Amino acid sequence: MISNEAASKSVSEQPSEFQGSPQPRPALTLVNGHRAISYESYECFIGVSPNVSDLKKFIGVQASQTHPALLIGERGLRQEQIARVLHQASAQWAQPFFAVNAHGLSAEALHNILFGPQGMIETVKQGTIYINELTSLPLLLQQRFAVYMEEQRWRERGGQGARQRLIFASEWNPSDRTAENRIAYGLVEMLRPFSFTIKPLRERSEDIPYIVKHLVSRIVQKLNKGSHEITAEALSALTEYNWEGNLDELEAVLESSISCLPPQQVSESVLPSRIRYARLKSIPPDGVDLPQIVDDFERDLIATALQQSGGSQTKASKLLGLRVQTLNMKLKRYADQERPLL
Repeated sequence: MISNEAASKSVSEQPSEFQGSPQPRPALTLVNGHRAISYESYECFIGVSPNVSDLKKFIGVQASQTHPALLIGERGLRQEQIARVLHQASAQWAQPFFAVNAHGLSAEALHNILFGPQGMIETVKQGTIYINELTSLPLLLQQRFAVYMEEQRWRERGGQGARQRLIFASEWNPSDRTAENRIAYGLVEMLRPFSFTIKPLRERSEDIPYIVKHLVSRIVQKLNKGSHEITAEALSALTEYNWEGNLDELEAVLESSISCLPPQQVSESVLPSRIRYARLKSIPPDGVDLPQIVDDFERDLIATALQQSGGSQTKASKLLGLRVQTLNMKLKRYADQERPLL
């Protein structure tokens, strides 16, 4: 994660269009020029879009600060990975990093974990606390964070120094009216100057070929597979697909496709039917497998609902308009068929 490259090394610009195999970006020097953080290992920083470039600039600026930060973006964009890189780039890189999963925890449990007598706010004197979903925090707890952050601001002004750093993630943009009843206004105003919005993959498709190349290389190493190459047709289908699950869904599709193949080219034919037929304008002469397409689409919706509900079958069944027992039966069928959710 930590590179020893010289502090004077600059970041070279990549071409605006994907041509051949993408070249990894050089490390970007941060933290007083003494340490260099290499982004080439992290898929959330791979690509040539302005959003990726702006994200790196955001990390570069925030790394020298200690105030809280807010990462705004849909599920599956690896916000925790970004938070960890920000922690590594900061002066507190040698201190611990704690991640709090706010999904599925009661208000009392969250309060005890964060503000209880032995909670993180009281016991973590240095390092970073990452909270993965701001809107999952009860409003009263958000307001308590706002009060705590104001106290920390006065401590710093008084020369007492900062304690731990707080990084929040949120699916909802605080400036969006639909978020008004989900996020405490006072906390929003404190975090707004230190926030960054990560665009979903469907809004920066120019990054997808670079991300695919990066993920394929990592997957074949993880699975101990030989070289796999993505054909032009498969890459085109992946680039044009509307990735609701973003990086999480893309990596799952690639791993599923590669795991069942010997070292060879990954063609469009091995991709899930929902991706192959997403851009279908007419039915091919050899026809389509409609039951399989419908089944793949249903499985994808179930996976999305479970991800959106933090793994809760009760909440996912409500999103899907199903009884919990029906959803459970479908999940059992997928497991029996050894067809994991993508």
